Amino acid sequence: MKITYGTLALVMMAHWAWAQGTTDFTPAAAAPVTTTPVAPPIEHWSLAAVPWSDWFKNNAMVTDKTEYVHFFWNAQDFKANFEVKDKKTRLAQAALELVSKLYPADAKADLVKVDIVYVLERDSYGQPKWDSLQQVAHLECSKSKLLKALKPKGKASGAAFLKIFDKFELF
Repeated sequence: MKITYGTLALVMMAHWAWAQGTTDFTPAAAAPVTTTPVAPPIEHWSLAAVPWSDWFKNNAMVTDKTEYVHFFWNAQDFKANFEVKDKKTRLAQAALELVSKLYPADAKADLVKVDIVYVLERDSYGQPKWDSLQQVAHLECSKSKLLKALKPKGKASGAAFLKIFDKFELF
């Protein structure tokens, strides 16, 4: 009699269940998918009107790569706010706010890279399915240039946000 790996796995599972005192082989319920509510579009867009901290909470990942600091933001729940005529300007504003709020205090790198994506699918644990990412934008700039733009006298507005970034790719 030839025993396959599948048969062996079933026998081992049955033996383990017997040792645990159970014979119930019904599969456990799948973990609930945790999703954040989709944010409604902001009617009168202004930097002060956007709840940036809420938008970045649980949707952003920051990694200090020594040569640069990488920011990764899933903007899927806020997509409606970026599907507008001035999309590039809004994405630049979002990137600027992301870096200003989440830049690690102990990071030494001057180069900042920001990737904004839409996570289209999540697994049963609520984690992103990496093959479902839709790239939205990739931005790069120096931290010093960014800090200069954040100073009250140097507050950028409109198209000036785009000039802060040395590299801006829209996908």
